Amino acid sequence: MTRDAVLTVDLGNTGGSLATTDATDAPRALARWRAAEEIEALEEALGALSSASSPRALAAISAVGSSERERAVIDVLERLGHEVVPHPEPGLEFRIERPETCGWDRKYAARAAVDAAGSASSLLVVDAGTALTVDAVLAGPRSFLGGAIALGPKALAGALSTAGARLPSFSVDVDVPALGRSTNGALRAGVVVGFRGAVRELCAAIAAEAFGSCDGVRALLTGGARDYARAAVVELFDDVHEDALLVHRGLAAATRDARRG
Repeated sequence: MTRDAVLTVDLGNTGGSLATTDATDAPRALARWRAAEEIEALEEALGALSSASSPRALAAISAVGSSERERAVIDVLERLGHEVVPHPEPGLEFRIERPETCGWDRKYAARAAVDAAGSASSLLVVDAGTALTVDAVLAGPRSFLGGAIALGPKALAGALSTAGARLPSFSVDVDVPALGRSTNGALRAGVVVGFRGAVRELCAAIAAEAFGSCDGVRALLTGGARDYARAAVVELFDDVHEDALLVHRGLAAATRDARRG
């Protein structure tokens, strides 16, 4: 870890991840974990950095869970000597009602999308995880226009099993036929094919409302369930950029901005 590195922690709904990036390199993933083992996994990953005689780094967190969970992670970072920058502003104009209620993961993914825009001015960020978010962003001026939030595939599967008293628990895979030939097959089809349809419809509708159409729009795809969304995104957009660490990238950029400011 170089002296100008930024440690970034992305706390999602059901788990989290740790990455590091310096001023020139793309983020490098260091660890991933489930929420139940969060502190132990974070301490192990940070301990490995310390044992390698790495210099202490700036650190920042994107959190969508409880404030208690975020506080516990900050305590670990500070105890190990890292300077934590709390909620650095992403450097965007928010053209939405009550920007303070917008999730930090959406904000930082949008910031990273602007930084990775290239020649594109119209951007659509598709983050598929426990939740699916589809957000419209303008590269110039750097503006967050809004978007939609829906359930991700595993959350959909869990909701179906919970809602139906006689429906079994089931797992999902990316490639399933729409014609299910058993109850489990029908459930999988409903979730996987239905999710893909939801991604397609949300992307097309949001792009049309924000930019007039999908033409010339750059789509940025991220999130742990992005495999389930990829086919729909590629079908709609000619310019698709996939980045598993998009939130980390935007959070690191915002952290450096805050430090310079």
